[in-house]
Amino acid sequence: MADFKAIAKIFEDRVEGIELYQTRSFLQTKNQLLDILENETRQMLFLVGAPGCGKSVFLENLSSLLENRYEVIKYNTPFFEPVDFVRNLLQKKSIDAAANSLEELLEQLIKEYENSQTLIAIDEAQLLTKDMIELIRILADSKAFWFLLAMHKHESSKILQEPQFSSRPHRVLEMGLMQPNEVQEYIHKELLREGEYILEQKISNDLAKYIYKLTKGNFRDTKKLLNRMFLLMDAALSLDKKGYDKPNKCLVTMAAMDGGLID
Repeated sequence: MADFKAIAKIFEDRVEGIELYQTRSFLQTKNQLLDILENETRQMLFLVGAPGCGKSVFLENLSSLLENRYEVIKYNTPFFEPVDFVRNLLQKKSIDAAANSLEELLEQLIKEYENSQTLIAIDEAQLLTKDMIELIRILADSKAFWFLLAMHKHESSKILQEPQFSSRPHRVLEMGLMQPNEVQEYIHKELLREGEYILEQKISNDLAKYIYKLTKGNFRDTKKLLNRMFLLMDAALSLDKKGYDKPNKCLVTMAAMDGGLID
């Protein structure tokens, strides 16, 4: 009998320590980013998409996606004061701050990075303060850095209208959701990676389409549903319940209800 609790862990909502599954949209975004980095001048880049579409996973794997051609400095949240942000970037190069004022620190920072291939990626960028937006504008204008700011699509229009961004060269990369066939392929790959060959065969085309219907191809919601489904199967097994030893539409529906995807 399969260890359903262990299988549920495969689909936990996290970005670290997971095997990367590259959807068609994921690959398009990666190729578009590489093309911009290789052929255009340094500028601000914006990665937008629906919550849960995979932006954070994309940033987590950015170094390998860019084939280690760039030094990637990633921040999971933008909660910095400008001076602290500059000091942190200096620390990334094991350099002591030579001044206290922001202006002098900026001069030192730009000098240290101007000949490097550095991309600064900031997740949840819709939460940036006005002061941080202005700092990023200054650093981007210096041409010492690339910036990739990831944010929710429905909140991106507001920040893109900020004069620091709208009046300067920038590109917007949009990440889409999984397609129906990708949902099935993703589940199959994860189960096969764990050696669950029998379970993998139980994820039929019709069942995968039903999962897609409930999650609308959202990567995070798909993982949430699968995590809860296998936890339900584990609970049923511990209670010696019959008929819950393989994925089915009933279990998927129960998992979707448990995860708040349907009422």
